[in-house]
Amino acid sequence: MPSASEIRFVADRMLGRLARTLRLLGYDTLYSSTITPAEVTALAAGERIILTCGYADKRFPGCANVFSIASDYAPEQLGEVVRAFHLDTRTGLWSRCTLCNTTIEPVEKSAIRAEVEPKVYELYSEFYRCSGCGHVYWRGSHVERILRNLDALLGRPPEVN
Repeated sequence: MPSASEIRFVADRMLGRLARTLRLLGYDTLYSSTITPAEVTALAAGERIILTCGYADKRFPGCANVFSIASDYAPEQLGEVVRAFHLDTRTGLWSRCTLCNTTIEPVEKSAIRAEVEPKVYELYSEFYRCSGCGHVYWRGSHVERILRNLDALLGRPPEVN
């Protein structure tokens, strides 16, 4: 299986939810809601796989590194990409910011005190910060829900922590 460091994507503007989920899995995925096909082509430059819902031959003529997704439903789109590229969906999990695509790194709890709600600060001990946009993450109850949804979506047994 290719690791998150071995495969990179650029998603066209119709695939925002898919792009965020690929980032959650640790895959470097460029995306903007205003990106044009010409910008996607330039960003791919043969080093990224272009993900599109459109007609690949019409939207990206001459590009060999295009994957056209059949489904309009985001969870099915993820399944298509995971199967097509045999993606590792565990190793890079939670290593990339879902908002800006930059890496996430551990941060001292005291450094984020003013950036989170007091209850969050009280309840959790481990925090992470995006090295790009500065967004703060922690492993709250939402993480377990997301993991359960991913397991169900990808048809795999739940991970035992």
